[in-house]
Amino acid sequence: MEILGNENFWAVKQLLVVAKYLEIEVTTGKLEKDDEVFGNWPVLKTKDAEIIGISAITKYLCEQTEKDLLKGKCSCMYSWMDLAGKISNTLRFWVGVANGKNSFVQPIIQQSKKDIALIFTNLNNYLLDKTFLIGESITLADIVIAGALIPAFEKVLFPQFVKKFGNVLRWFNTFIHQEKVVSVYGAIELCKAEFKPQRKKKQPKKQQKQQPKKKQQPKKKQARKVNPLDQLPKSSMELDEWKRQYSNTKTREEAIPWLWKNLDKEGYSLYISHYKYPEENEQAFVACNLASGFMQRLEPLRKYGFGSLCILGENNNHTIAGAWIFRGQGVPFEMSNCDDFEVHDFVKCDLDNAEDKEYFEDLLAADGKLKGQKYVDWKCFK
Repeated sequence: MEILGNENFWAVKQLLVVAKYLEIEVTTGKLEKDDEVFGNWPVLKTKDAEIIGISAITKYLCEQTEKDLLKGKCSCMYSWMDLAGKISNTLRFWVGVANGKNSFVQPIIQQSKKDIALIFTNLNNYLLDKTFLIGESITLADIVIAGALIPAFEKVLFPQFVKKFGNVLRWFNTFIHQEKVVSVYGAIELCKAEFKPQRKKKQPKKQQKQQPKKKQQPKKKQARKVNPLDQLPKSSMELDEWKRQYSNTKTREEAIPWLWKNLDKEGYSLYISHYKYPEENEQAFVACNLASGFMQRLEPLRKYGFGSLCILGENNNHTIAGAWIFRGQGVPFEMSNCDDFEVHDFVKCDLDNAEDKEYFEDLLAADGKLKGQKYVDWKCFK
């Protein structure tokens, strides 16, 4: 059997630990783009099928042996697996900020701290007279709970925060020093200080030696930098007029028909964007805050672009999908220069493709099929 996925991804490492305790031989391989059925979740290749997702793979591995890692496959084990998923989702955004994948949003970080503190309080009380979560040895419960916590203990769970939960810390340290765990993770170095976003330090100005004053020459007027988009041939469609149509008329009945009638395909291009890490957005408000912050940082684009962003999804997986109208035939510098650009994929909309055009219209109207995704909220950049 082969586990496909990034070897440094927490889910892959957790599955390798499960395999070690079950004494099942597995190899690892790279997850190709064609295998990414549900984002970056790992895939287990067997002789008979491909199994996708950490929970499904874990259950499958446990069914392949008589080893008592599930402690008789008791129903409470699945409760621990459910809690592990909740822990992972609670901490994912916070860890993502420390890893540079997410923008720092103080209210979301504070909510993560509050939620994990509540989980730790209950777990700390539970572990008062226990070495392991179930019984007197490592079980799947320990593996999945610790596996969900390891990225956070490495990056964001700083000493002052966790010292209140001594029983949790004792149990965690016991787990990460087990021989089979070390063989997969290596030596785990715990976070030593609270993560704080880095601010660029201003470089002190070098003091220059005073030179004898020269006669001042009349200053030459510097040529004003011209935006390449301003040098494009005049378009038959005015972006501001489109924004007025979108704001003041019914989207489906009037605004969209106006767009298709007046769109200058030479002067403007249409793009569809998707957030790259939807699995990090457990709660809809996280995705909403990300979308709002994204648009606030797009002020330089206002003259050259328009965007309708929909927050879509459910069940701990919310994405941000956008329909964009840009001046010119590519993504403008004013967009690509924004920090948030790196966490969104932009694909040019093919208006000759009926499915692309329908999806673009759905995103503009914030309703319709939306490719089967559940509508949650909407934001507009205009």
